[in-house]
Amino acid sequence: MELGLKGKVVLVTGASRGIGRAIALAFAGEGCRLALASRTPEALAAVAEEVEALGAEARHWITDVTDPTQVETLVENACRVWGGIDVLVNNAGGGYLKAFEAVSDEEWERIVNLNLFSAIRLSRAVLPHMKERGGGQIINIAALSGRVPRLGQIASNVAKAGLINFTESLAAEVARHGIRVNAVCPAAILTERWQERVARYGKEHGLPFEQAVMELAGKSIPLGRFGLPEEVASAVVFLASERAGFITGVSIFVDGGMGRSVSIP
Repeated sequence: MELGLKGKVVLVTGASRGIGRAIALAFAGEGCRLALASRTPEALAAVAEEVEALGAEARHWITDVTDPTQVETLVENACRVWGGIDVLVNNAGGGYLKAFEAVSDEEWERIVNLNLFSAIRLSRAVLPHMKERGGGQIINIAALSGRVPRLGQIASNVAKAGLINFTESLAAEVARHGIRVNAVCPAAILTERWQERVARYGKEHGLPFEQAVMELAGKSIPLGRFGLPEEVASAVVFLASERAGFITGVSIFVDGGMGRSVSIP
C-alpha cells in the first residue's frame, strides 16, 4: 500500500529505544527523512545508524524535551537541515509507580512537564513551519491510562489524559491549515520497561520469563499476548499517511482490547 510518505521530514522524540525506535525505523522503511531526539547519546546514535542502514536519511540531536530552549534548538536544527517538518511524533514520556500521597510536587511537575508540556512546546514550535508547507501531521503518543487510569501511577495517568485532550483541542484549531493532530494510546507493549516488569513478576512467582509473559497476558489482555513496539509504530505511520487524510482529533488505542474489558479474578 502506497502511503505517500517518501521524502517527508519526520521528527521523533524519545527515539532511542522501545516505541520511539520502532517508530523511527517504520518511517525509515517508508523512505522518510528522520530527525531523532533523545537524552541518551549512544542509544540515539545507534538508532540513527539503523535508520541509515535502511537507506533513509537521519540526523540526531541530544535533547531534553522538558527544557524549552532545547526544544526550540531541536526544531531549528531540523528545519535548517531539511527546510521544515512534515510530521511530528511526540513520544517522550514516563512516570512513577507510586500512590498519590507519595508523589511530591516536584515529581508531579516533572511528569506533567515530560508527558504533556513537552508535546505542547514542540507542537507550538513546529506549527509555523507546517503552515508554511501547507499542512502536516502531529501524532502524540499517549496511553490507555489516559482514558482508563492505571492503579499506582496517578501522575502519568493525569498527564496522559491531558495529552489526549490537548490532541483533540489542537486538532480542531489547526484543521483549517491542513494540519491533522491525532493520538496513539498503547498499553502492555513489550518494551524494555515491560520486560523488566515481567522479569520481576517471574522472579516473585518462580516462573521463567516466557511463562511469566503468558500468565500476565492471559490475566488482563483479551488478545492473550503483549503488543509489540512495531504494532504501535504501524498505527503511527498510518495516521501520518495520506491514507488517513480525513482522520483528525482521534485517539487510537493499541491495547489488545484492554480498554474495553474488565479482568475479574
